[in-house]
Amino acid sequence: MRKNFKLTPPSFSSSRRKLLKASSLLAAVPLLVPRCVLAAAGKSEASVQKFYNGDWIAAFKQAFAAADTVSVPADLVCDNINTAIFMPEGKTLHVAGGLKGNGKGRFVMQDGCQILGAKGGRFNNITLDVRGSGCTIKGIDMSGFVPVTQIYIGGKEKRTMRNLVIDQITVHDANYAILRQGFHNRMENVKITNGHFRHLQGDAIEWNVAINDHNLLISDHVIENIDCTNGKINWGIGIGLAGSTYDNEYPEDQAVKNFVVANITGSNCRQLIHVENGKHFIIRNIKARNINHTFSQKAGIDNATVAIYGCDNFVLDNIDMKDSAGFLIGYGVIKGKYLSIPQNFKLNDITLDNTQMPFKSRGIQISSGNATSFVAITNVTMKRATLELHNKPQHLFLRNVDVMQHADAGPALKLNFDLRKDVRGRFMAKEDTLLSLANVRAVNENGGRSVDIDRVDQVHVNASGLNFALPVATK
Repeated sequence: MRKNFKLTPPSFSSSRRKLLKASSLLAAVPLLVPRCVLAAAGKSEASVQKFYNGDWIAAFKQAFAAADTVSVPADLVCDNINTAIFMPEGKTLHVAGGLKGNGKGRFVMQDGCQILGAKGGRFNNITLDVRGSGCTIKGIDMSGFVPVTQIYIGGKEKRTMRNLVIDQITVHDANYAILRQGFHNRMENVKITNGHFRHLQGDAIEWNVAINDHNLLISDHVIENIDCTNGKINWGIGIGLAGSTYDNEYPEDQAVKNFVVANITGSNCRQLIHVENGKHFIIRNIKARNINHTFSQKAGIDNATVAIYGCDNFVLDNIDMKDSAGFLIGYGVIKGKYLSIPQNFKLNDITLDNTQMPFKSRGIQISSGNATSFVAITNVTMKRATLELHNKPQHLFLRNVDVMQHADAGPALKLNFDLRKDVRGRFMAKEDTLLSLANVRAVNENGGRSVDIDRVDQVHVNASGLNFALPVATK
C-alpha cells in the first residue's frame, strides 16, 4: 500500500496574520464599548458573487480579504477554479452552491479555516489542501476524476498540526477521497467521521507513511463500489494506513500508531481495511459484504476484508463478513525479504459466512511469532472458510471457535507450526511456549472432523472441548 505519488502540490508556508492593524483599530475604540461588541467587531459575511468581475479566483481572494465568512449561494456555480486560492487564517467558506475546476485548482486551508457545506454544496475537480491546525471540512459533496485526491493533507513543512475534523462528507466518482502524506510533519487529534464514499478508483481514506501522527479516529463510514480499472498499482482500498520501513523490533518512530477504525460498512471492493507497519490500534465494528477478487483486478493488492502486514499490539473486534474474503495477517515483506511478523494481537467476535459466495475465497490466514508474543483468537464462527495459522508465537490462545469448510476446498482448521526448514522460521518463539485450545470445533460440510496440524512442540499444551485430537507433543 505504501505508494509513491506524483502529486506535487506547491510548497506553501503559512504566514500568520499581522496583529498590528487590528491592535490599532481596537485602540481607537472608546473604552466604554461593551466587551461583547468588541468581540463581534470584524466578524462579517459576504457572498463571493459580490466580488465577481469575470474571474472567480480573483473574486474569492477579494472576498476572503474583506470578510471572515465567504458564501457561495445555492443558485450559484463558480467555475474555472484552476489555481491555488489561499484561505487566510481563521476564514470560513460556506458552500450551498457549486464550485468547479480543471483539477489544478485548490483551496489551501491554513490555521483555523473551515469549509462548511449546506444542502447542495458541492465541489467538482477541486482539491481541498489542509495546511494548518484547527481546520474543519463538513457537509460537502465532492467528485471529479482529474485530481489525484479530493482532500490532501500533507505538505513538506516540518510542523505539528492539530485538531482536524472532517465530517459528513460525500465523495463519489473520483480517484482518492482523502490522502495524507505524513512523512514530513505531524497530525494530532484527527477525527474523520460520518462519510459516504462510493464509485472510487483510489482509496476512500489513505494515511500514508504517517509515522509522526497521534490520535486518529476514522469512524462511521459507508464505503461501496471501489474498483480500480485504470491500471494504477496499489489503488482501490477502502481505508489504508501505513508506517515506514518494516522492522521486527517495531520502533515507535517507524510505525503508524494510536488510531481507531470503527463502525465501517463496506461492500463491493477488493480490500476494505489495510494496515502496514502499525502498532497500538483498534479496528472494530466492521460490516463487510461482497469483498472479492473481481474488483481492482490489476491493482496488485491482496483480496481481504482486513489486511494487516507486519504489525504489533492491535485488536480486531466485532467484524461481520458475508460473501467476502476474510483476513490476511502476515509478514512485513519488501522485495521478497521477510522483515517482520505480526505479534501481540487479539481477534474477537468474528463471523464469516461464505455459504452463498460464488467464488473460492480466503478465510482467515494468520502468520504470527517472535520470542515474547501472544495471539488470542476468541468467539469466531466461520462457514465455508478456513482458519489457517502459520509460525509460532510464544503464547497462542483459541477459545470458542467454530469453523466449517467444504472438504473439496481443504481443512477447516490448519495449524502450521513447523517452519524449521523455512526461512520464515527465524520468527518462531522457542522458550516457554504455550498452546491453549478450548471449545474449538472444525468440521466439513457433513460434520466430519476437518483439521491439519503438522507438529505440536509447545512447552505447555492445554486443550479441552475439541472435536479433534492433537498430535502427540514432540520436543
